[in-house]
Amino acid sequence: MKVVRAVLRGRGGGNITLLPDHIRQYRVGKHQSGKRSNGECLGFKTLITPAKVNIKDHLAELGRLIRAGQNWPQAALIHKLNPKIRGWANYYRTWVCQATFGRLDRLTWVKLRSWARRRHPRKSAGWVYDRYWPRRDSRRVFATSATRPSQAYLASHTDTASLRHAKVTGNRSPYDGDWVYWSKRQGRYPTVSPRLATLLKRQGGRCTYCGLFFQHVDQLEIDHINGDRRDVRYVNLQALHGHCHDAKTRNQGEHLPIGIRDKVSGR
Repeated sequence: MKVVRAVLRGRGGGNITLLPDHIRQYRVGKHQSGKRSNGECLGFKTLITPAKVNIKDHLAELGRLIRAGQNWPQAALIHKLNPKIRGWANYYRTWVCQATFGRLDRLTWVKLRSWARRRHPRKSAGWVYDRYWPRRDSRRVFATSATRPSQAYLASHTDTASLRHAKVTGNRSPYDGDWVYWSKRQGRYPTVSPRLATLLKRQGGRCTYCGLFFQHVDQLEIDHINGDRRDVRYVNLQALHGHCHDAKTRNQGEHLPIGIRDKVSGR
């Protein structure tokens, strides 16, 4: 697919429609405004969404498959639709797309409802809904019966999470050795454990005890928030400076068992 690149200049809320993107500048306050390279606020925020013509083409393609599969088994139709849905959603996941994904899921449901009712003209709408949309987890999905050896269910556009890209700071490079920055940005780094890298990304590169940013020369330690070392869930873990970890352990002495509390407090 051809990719169109556009450079937007000026101040205002104008609309630019390019294929395959719809680009618009929204007036916003200074705290959400885009900025120039020198830090000057532009006064607007640029959002890119899928173009309407591409949305219509995607819906038309799904409609053609559903009409062609009027006499197909449900599993065969699902296996034909899933690659189209996942591929389109993955392509546009870097756009502002969640509202578009939700609308596409609703319109796809309308098409599938007509497909199901046409197959059973003498059955009630409730019977058709229960037949083709069984409950999966906490919601109804277009899927085959759970008694089949391998249940097939229709993928939805909203199952694909949005992906946002942040500008790399300055002249950063993955080979500069600043493992704190790249762990915070990506949640992984070759020389850092996955657990520590995940905590750095979740905390935004800050120590939760002192609030200061980590430096790549600092000694970092993983702390158990409630003091229970057997509880290794991520909600109970945090990355701290080595000296902050020592200070927290001293202050947390009252929450430890009596024997360990006496050793920590020095009483």
